[in-house]
Amino acid sequence: MFDANPHSRFSLTIKDFEHDLQVLTFTGKEFISQPYAFEIELVGDRQDLNQDSLLNKQAFLAFNDAGNGIHGQIHCVGKGSLGNRLTRYTVTLVPRLAYLDHRTNRRIFQQMTVPQIIAQILEGHGINRDFHQFQVGSVYPDREYCVQYGESDRQFIERLCQEEGLHYHFQHSREKHVLVFGDDQTVFPRLDRPTRYKHDNGMVAETPVINHFDVQVKAGTSRTTRRDYDFNKARILLEAESRSDISRTQPDLEDYQYPGRFSQRDRGKLLSRRALERHRAECRVARGKSDQPALLSGHFLPLSEHPDEEWNDLWLLTEIEHEGAQPQVLQQYAAYTGTGDKNGFQGYRNQFLATPWDVIYRSPLTHDKPRIAGNQSAVVTGPKGEEIHCDDYGRVKVQFFWDREGCHDDKSSCWLRVSSLLAGNSFGGVAVPRVGMEVQVSFQEGDPDHPEIIGCLANSANPVPYELPANKTRSVFRSRSSPDSTGFNELHVEDRAGQELIYLRAQRDMEQRIENDSRLEVGNELRTTVKGDSFTVLQATEHRTTTGDRHIQLKANDYLQVAGNSHTHVDQTLALSASRVVVIEADLIILKAGTRFSIEAGGEHLQVGGGGIFGSSELQIGGTPMRVPAVSVAAPRSVDGLSVPPELPPMLASSQPALMAASNALAADFCPICEACRDGVCLTEGAAA
Repeated sequence: MFDANPHSRFSLTIKDFEHDLQVLTFTGKEFISQPYAFEIELVGDRQDLNQDSLLNKQAFLAFNDAGNGIHGQIHCVGKGSLGNRLTRYTVTLVPRLAYLDHRTNRRIFQQMTVPQIIAQILEGHGINRDFHQFQVGSVYPDREYCVQYGESDRQFIERLCQEEGLHYHFQHSREKHVLVFGDDQTVFPRLDRPTRYKHDNGMVAETPVINHFDVQVKAGTSRTTRRDYDFNKARILLEAESRSDISRTQPDLEDYQYPGRFSQRDRGKLLSRRALERHRAECRVARGKSDQPALLSGHFLPLSEHPDEEWNDLWLLTEIEHEGAQPQVLQQYAAYTGTGDKNGFQGYRNQFLATPWDVIYRSPLTHDKPRIAGNQSAVVTGPKGEEIHCDDYGRVKVQFFWDREGCHDDKSSCWLRVSSLLAGNSFGGVAVPRVGMEVQVSFQEGDPDHPEIIGCLANSANPVPYELPANKTRSVFRSRSSPDSTGFNELHVEDRAGQELIYLRAQRDMEQRIENDSRLEVGNELRTTVKGDSFTVLQATEHRTTTGDRHIQLKANDYLQVAGNSHTHVDQTLALSASRVVVIEADLIILKAGTRFSIEAGGEHLQVGGGGIFGSSELQIGGTPMRVPAVSVAAPRSVDGLSVPPELPPMLASSQPALMAASNALAADFCPICEACRDGVCLTEGAAA
């Protein structure tokens, strides 16, 4: 028969679950900054117990009647036979924190401290402020950008704690267990009374004792150095160092890390000091064994009556392995083949690790930060209605495709720097990715917290400017007018053989500024079309040579203003023709012909040559001057930003009055300008036509 009251020492109380199961054995390990786990073996005469009904139940494993024990949640339930009538059940008791192993995520936290991030995650699992506490003595800065990348929630929490120098432990009662975070020794409670040391002599002590205790000292790191770089402080060396008090007598063993995850020297000093404290916490460790059920990790153990008086002090329990067995709950020993300890152990015992109370405890680094080996794609984001969203450095914000919590706005990420071909002191290249573009993101040393944009990618929503592969020989840089426009500027290079081309397009204005010389050489034709006005200001001498003919057609007026002299030299014929009036005006007009000079008007002519002056009729003295119509000569319009020569009085070119005077002076049937005219062939008339 199964005895419901076998005078057991250990018991398991399950919330909202009545049972008559007895604890046969248990083993469990607990640590600072790690979840505990206890394997409990139960026996009972019920064979129909529903295993699923036990899952996730709150339970308390009592080590004795004084209330010492472990509270947790049933995470696993096993069932097996023990004998003809007894059934064995195994349950695993863990803290609620252990359930965070079963939720992995990829998400971003912004402008939050590490305690705030941890609290948000815990409360998302129902571990509210009644079940967790922060007892920290330092002020923690906001993390601008902090990524949980492929980690379980527990791994992420523990990694953040290790990076900051935080630790946690559990405080137990029959009703609940509380998760307590801290950053110094004051957060660890002290056990109620000292436990005396008694060397193990094979005799059973009347009260719990520590029967084995030794201390191990080992060499370790004596100096920590942290260095980092902040592009906002590009000329400042960010470095911090911490040394141990015994570094002068120990070898110089340095732990140097880059990047150090800080942008302020005070912050770097704190992190380097806590890294040194983590190393020093491992240099003096006590190992012990006892049957004291009150021992819990994260508590100070007062040790007494040890022969080495120096050790009779407070020791911080960092790790404990518990073990208990009470085979007396069984009445059918023959039916049970797994009573636990092969040596017939019965009762409670533990073994533990501890460090001196005055050595600040820091958890060892057990979780490496995730690394992103390659690049990732993301989409540029910004406030609603904005096409371009950047800061003073041309940084933009993005949303990664794995981010389920972002809203594709200006809060979807931190500012990401954008790679450029050249970046100097107020010189270099800038091309700001626009909202909606797909970009390729790299990560400094694979760190998810430090993304950078290294390029842009075309996709179905943002296709290439020209159809491919039809235009595969064309290299294109095309921008887009903003906001909300279809206009664009473009530079493209066509490399198709026989059609090579460099094309430049400006949607509106185009400006060129050349501080010294500009040279243009065209192998064939040069064509220029200006649909508006054209302004040219030359502030020095202009030289122009045309090897072939020059053809100029003016469909309106022509105005020429010369501040000094104007000279025209023609090797052959100079022809001037006007449909109405030619006006030549000057204080002095000189017409000079090498052989003959002829003027013809109204059927009369006048010819001057080496043989004399001849006219078609006799010259008359008198008459009145012909009225010359007023001619307005306009100056070129000014060009914004360019100097214009001062305006001068209206003036005609000297060659124009000379030709007019020659025409009026001679009244002959032909023009005596050239031999061709003398032979009756007037080239001027043909040229004018």
